[in-house]
Amino acid sequence: MTTAPLPRVSILLAAAVLSLSSLAACSGGPVTPDRDPTGIWTGALVTDEGTCPSERDSTLQINAHDISFTPGDGSIVLKGKRLPDNSHFRARAQTKGADGKPWPMVFDAYPVGRAIGGTYGTPACRAHITLTHPTR
Repeated sequence: MTTAPLPRVSILLAAAVLSLSSLAACSGGPVTPDRDPTGIWTGALVTDEGTCPSERDSTLQINAHDISFTPGDGSIVLKGKRLPDNSHFRARAQTKGADGKPWPMVFDAYPVGRAIGGTYGTPACRAHITLTHPTR
């Protein structure tokens, strides 16, 4: 029994489908912050206690070695170092209050699915936040 050769169009179509499925398998799915958190993440602080800058979005910026968090996109930027395992991000800043005493600010964050969850605190504020990456 002999078989008839496949038409050229069918062979080309089969090759294209095979190529696309190979590319999809190599991509490994969507990029998540536990795999690659690099970029700008934004979200609104939700006040848990006290008075927090929740009227405007806050911004977390992550690059290859450092992170920065700007609560309420104000003028104070908390700075930190990025750990290689991407499981936790921490930034800090300290200014002086109106009374001249130290005013510490801390931001702790961690990947949560395709977002970054975190907490922000000062002597007068406790808040949580969910940050998303607009292009992911």
